[in-house]
Amino acid sequence: MQDDAKILLTTTKLEDIDLDKNADQIQADLKPLEDKIGARITVIDQSGRVVADTKEDPHSLPNHMDRPEVQEVLKDGKDVGIATRKSSTLGYSMLYVAVPITHNGVTDGVLRVSISLESVENAVHQLWLSLALIFGLALVFIGFISFFISRRITRPVNEIIDVSMDLANNRYYSRITGKTTGELHDLSLSVNQLAQSLEKQMQEIELNQQRLSGIVQNLVSGVMLINQRKQIVMTNPMMEQIIGEKDMTGKAYYEVLKSFALTQLVDQCMGQKTFQQEEITIYFPREQILDANVSPILSRTGSITGVIVLLHDITEIRRLENVRSEFVANVSHELKTPVTALKGFAETLLDGAMYDEALLKKFLTIIKEESDRLHRLIMDILELSRIEQKHVSMNLEEVDVEDAVIATMDTVRALAVEKGIQLIPPNLASPIMIQAERDRLQQILINLISNAIVYTPQNGEVSVGVTENMSNGTVIFTVTDNGIGIPAKDIDRIFERFYRVDRARSRHSGGTGLGLSIVKHIVESCGGQIHVESIEGEGTTFTVILPR
Repeated sequence: MQDDAKILLTTTKLEDIDLDKNADQIQADLKPLEDKIGARITVIDQSGRVVADTKEDPHSLPNHMDRPEVQEVLKDGKDVGIATRKSSTLGYSMLYVAVPITHNGVTDGVLRVSISLESVENAVHQLWLSLALIFGLALVFIGFISFFISRRITRPVNEIIDVSMDLANNRYYSRITGKTTGELHDLSLSVNQLAQSLEKQMQEIELNQQRLSGIVQNLVSGVMLINQRKQIVMTNPMMEQIIGEKDMTGKAYYEVLKSFALTQLVDQCMGQKTFQQEEITIYFPREQILDANVSPILSRTGSITGVIVLLHDITEIRRLENVRSEFVANVSHELKTPVTALKGFAETLLDGAMYDEALLKKFLTIIKEESDRLHRLIMDILELSRIEQKHVSMNLEEVDVEDAVIATMDTVRALAVEKGIQLIPPNLASPIMIQAERDRLQQILINLISNAIVYTPQNGEVSVGVTENMSNGTVIFTVTDNGIGIPAKDIDRIFERFYRVDRARSRHSGGTGLGLSIVKHIVESCGGQIHVESIEGEGTTFTVILPR
């Protein structure tokens, strides 16, 4: 009710209008809302005067300043006032909830929502009458049975009763062993045969239940069984993982399934008594795409006795489908650019430009550069594919980390000199050795250092740091530049294939957009981690953590 009152404040905009001057308008606006929320609505100004009421004429109502819920808001300054009492105007018990109407931080009045407790009180009264009648009949019946047993009780009957109770309590091994005669003997034989039959049947049922439970508990799909009273009877661990809630048994399914679409699917299955299937996206406890299947359980007469809900998480499948589609689109786009350039320059040469020696040399140079770029792109795609499919074998050897870093810097030094960028190697007090494949380690460093050079302006700095964490047996590499940095919105995506923060500069620099993706896959295939920290306009630091 408090939530309803707050929603009414927002939807009716009571905090933005003068309560006294607009009393008639407020009355007209609130009157249609009574049936929609199923409650009485009252607006009271700061003096206790009733401005609007959906049950009675506000002009005929007395001052409400003495109402407890109104006093809690107006006098005590509480965020909500709650009271239960018999209404002086309606003549039956009501539950009142009041919230303040504020304007510029000052409480101008109170919005009160109330519902009738008459049906609740009637139900409680009827419950007590029913309980009294039931207990009275039960006492009479128990008294009669006690009197009868006290006259007829014998030892064989007691034993039969004990065995029967054992059977009722799932102790199917119990048997009647006492000597009996006549009809009691026949009864004892029948009970023993019943116990033997029940024991055998229950053993078979328990075995089947164990098998079924083992299957259900280990399914990769979430399973939920709902009875005809809309209560959850059974769930498996995967369902608890998907829904993000445990101990769901006994709760109503619409309290647990925090998805309107999923709840609606169960309602449709119960209403139509037919199988329902739909792909649903839920956002709690995390965003997931689910293949929801809801099947009715029907009795022999065709009435519904329950519902089985199967939820299969297909988030990763859809993600991979999107990744595949994006990859195909990106590859097509990236291949189209150099191919178009090659085709265009070749056509220009064939149209007569080949006879101009200077133009011929210029165009052939461009064609060679585009061919090299196309070759690099294809090789990077093949390399990434091999790494992702785990087809790359690691020939581990003892590698001097400082030596590998300096060798990598020498490889890209020409690019750094061209831009006047200073390369700062690590300053190690003692050699650090790592079990790795030298080529793969240098491939990681080349990609990170060359990226840093490309995105660092003239006369900048790129430094490489190496530290050893003895506690967890890892070696930490850092590549830091003082370049243009990476916008915060792009940091989470820079390891995606073909994703570029600055597409124009990347293409101009000859980049394929696959370097960081290759680095990430190599690092992860080695059991390592890669992180990036960047401040736009100040620089970027890539951190690679590899097991020693």
